[in-house]
Amino acid sequence: MRTFPKGSEWRLWDLHIHTPASYSYKGGSFSGKSPEEKAAAITKIVSNINESDVAVYAINDYWTFDGYLELRKAHKAGEVIHKTVFPAIELRIESATKHRLNIHVIFSDKLTDQQLNDFKGQLRLRLIDRPLSDEALIEYARRLDSVKAKKHGAKDGYLGDPVALARIGAETAEITKASFEAALKAIPDDLRLVMVPYDCYGGMEKIDWKVQPSEDIYFMQLVDIVEERDQENIDLFACRKTPANEAFIDNFVATIGGRPKPCVSGSDGHSIASFKTWRAETKLKKTWIKADPTFDGLRQIIFEPTARVRVQESSPAESYIKPFVSSVSIAQELSPFPDNPLYENPRFGAEPELVMNSDLVCLIGGRGTGKSCLVDYLGKAFGSATKTSPYVLSEHFSVVFNKDLTSTTTHHAKEGAELPFVYISQNEVKTKVTMGTVGDEIKQMLGIQGLSFDSEVDAKTREILSVVEKQKAWFQQTDEKGELIYDRVSIESQISRSQSLLDSITTETNKEKLERFTANVSRVSVAQEKIRRLALLKEELEVFKTGFDPKATTIDPSIPLLEITAQLDAIRLLSEQATIEIRSCEGDNDIIRADFALVYTGDLSGLLQNAESYRSTIEALRSKLTAIQEKQRELDEAILKRATIPALIEAEIIRQKDAIEARWKAVQQGHPDWTLEQKDLMKRILSDRQITLEGRIIFDQALFLAKLKEVLNLRSFRATAEFSTEDRIREVFPITDATSFLKFMQERLHLVEEDGYVSGNLASLFYIVAQRSVFLRVEPVISYGGRPLERLSVGQKGTVYLCLKLATQAFTQPLIFDQPEDDLDNEFIIEELVEIFRGIKQFRQVILVTHNANLVVNADAEQVVVAENENGVLKYTSGSLEAGATNKAVRRVLEGGDEAFLKRELRYNLK
Repeated sequence: MRTFPKGSEWRLWDLHIHTPASYSYKGGSFSGKSPEEKAAAITKIVSNINESDVAVYAINDYWTFDGYLELRKAHKAGEVIHKTVFPAIELRIESATKHRLNIHVIFSDKLTDQQLNDFKGQLRLRLIDRPLSDEALIEYARRLDSVKAKKHGAKDGYLGDPVALARIGAETAEITKASFEAALKAIPDDLRLVMVPYDCYGGMEKIDWKVQPSEDIYFMQLVDIVEERDQENIDLFACRKTPANEAFIDNFVATIGGRPKPCVSGSDGHSIASFKTWRAETKLKKTWIKADPTFDGLRQIIFEPTARVRVQESSPAESYIKPFVSSVSIAQELSPFPDNPLYENPRFGAEPELVMNSDLVCLIGGRGTGKSCLVDYLGKAFGSATKTSPYVLSEHFSVVFNKDLTSTTTHHAKEGAELPFVYISQNEVKTKVTMGTVGDEIKQMLGIQGLSFDSEVDAKTREILSVVEKQKAWFQQTDEKGELIYDRVSIESQISRSQSLLDSITTETNKEKLERFTANVSRVSVAQEKIRRLALLKEELEVFKTGFDPKATTIDPSIPLLEITAQLDAIRLLSEQATIEIRSCEGDNDIIRADFALVYTGDLSGLLQNAESYRSTIEALRSKLTAIQEKQRELDEAILKRATIPALIEAEIIRQKDAIEARWKAVQQGHPDWTLEQKDLMKRILSDRQITLEGRIIFDQALFLAKLKEVLNLRSFRATAEFSTEDRIREVFPITDATSFLKFMQERLHLVEEDGYVSGNLASLFYIVAQRSVFLRVEPVISYGGRPLERLSVGQKGTVYLCLKLATQAFTQPLIFDQPEDDLDNEFIIEELVEIFRGIKQFRQVILVTHNANLVVNADAEQVVVAENENGVLKYTSGSLEAGATNKAVRRVLEGGDEAFLKRELRYNLK
């Protein structure tokens, strides 16, 4: 018996095709062929079946199994058929409709020839009440009058032609409903399926449900599989509400029995070539079934009528390309754990290739069988925790990772490669919930783990404060005596004293010359100061250019270099003019000295020296006053700029809040190119769970008060009979939330920071982000069913964590989850998680280690890997749910396995 270790995969099925055993066959039926021609036709059919893309055929000959039985005989005789071929039969059944109604039965290939003949023997022809046979069909044709016979192609003399009579009988005969029901009872329920066309040839759509409602309901509910190609009708049988059917879908669902029914589209081929080449009518409407190519596989479309079957041109596997772990190989037996002298470690058995399905893979097994060990080794060896792996990473353990359907990479555990998948280890969710790190994890999932106070805003704040402090420090400079250099009152006093001294040496006779002399001294002093400042400006300009140009070039070479030639020329010119001014003034003073010498009889040298000294002192002091005035202006501007910091902080807080909410909105809305199915899945994960998230500004008043106490002189706030220390502090610092914090910072902070009750750096609590963020920050606040995260149970927190984990990476990386039932509420698993996994596996590979039968069976796992421990050697076998050995293992290993299968059937009202 063939096995399919990869589990359920999409394959091409043709459940309606004919052989030359059918009476209407292109190229002639068996009845008209010689034995040699018949053998050649069978050989060609076998060849075409083996060469075709179809994995499974159902031979639906009219009224007979002869074509199937001939193929079975040829197979046994050595003409091996490498595909699955089911026996089937196409009949015409009595009905109230004016049109013929065809009905098919598809059987398991495990049935014997006799069982098939037993079924056929139960069928009786209407009108003549004889069991179905070639002879009965001929008799039926004889009962027709000639007008009716000729209506169906009879030619003169047909009554003497058995072949013609058989053809007429095949075209016109009907079986009775009662005999059809009796024939069905002759075959076990799980070995046959009834298929009826809808709007195809001989379909149920022709029944006038208004005139014959009971007839309509009878056949609609009798059918297991519907043969249908039109998407609107497929949606109807899938019980899928659409704009085209919303007006009547509820009534239609009631008519078909209240449950979805699978739709297929066969080729209905009537030629040998049809086994290899699709005809135009059906080549765009092929049937794809995700199951083993077995009859048990076919039966899965009854349990999963919308998930396991598609009618379309190309494989559904190509409709959504996703990365997945496609295989695990263990080249030789190895122990995943370091050697331990106290006991013998379990060992991975040699596993040349454990192929993995790209959808839902469930690992099951008893205690100690290595089901968790395998995925944990995989997760630690190739996940983000590689460096902290507790395992012995071996080059003999390797995986193949599919980037898409065809591009693969192979890696062994020892090389340290990190593959893009999400791994949730056993009890990881519960541990994070218990340790209180779920909030940080959720931030990381939302992509806002790095969301903090903008470093540029913080740098700008520090720069503004630095300028204020720098300006203040300038005023606090002292000389070698410890006296303030820039004290305005002292400087004005010194100017007044120097002016008095200058006045004391000025007389009526020397006034004119002395004033000219001192004015020149002033001009020289001003010019020299200008030259000094121009030199500083030139240096500053050149330094800025030296720093700017390399940075600009690094960012983009197309940015022009700074051009400062014009500025340097202007500075040079001004310096030269100031130098000329100095020379002019000094030359004029030389003339004044010569003139003084002709008329002044006193100590001319002393007079001019004192006058120059007094005037120079006055000018230097006035320059200081100018500098003080300029620095005061700069300080005032810096203080005004400092007053903008609260607004910067507020804007940054709001930005963080908006960033969280924008990210959450993006998660909810998804990508613009998401399908309706993906959007609906996201709704089920988040909205239907009533999971909400908002960015909230948190101000912890208690922590703020504690920090405040550290910088206050608490003796100034001693408790009284009426007020506690805290009450008195709050009276001076009425700060209860972010708004009042920023308001105080804006209006009062710098009025109180120098008061006696402040003993430390009060401003740092407001300006330094490291201190402020202790009590003022923005957090993502999560609610579930209207309750905040901190008020949820451990299981509910785990549910929220998992839902967000799934939602934030719903359609990207594979998910490997070790025993989710250990972390989550059982009600959530049964009622919700099963449906979530059923939806999400279409868009990402999900690998689960589980002992919960509902996750395996009712999430419809495509592949089940069964772990076993044989004398310390861990081994793994795999298959689909429909595979007999796997099915038995699920029922044997998992508690509630039988109940889970029953629940799966009851979901669609199946018995």
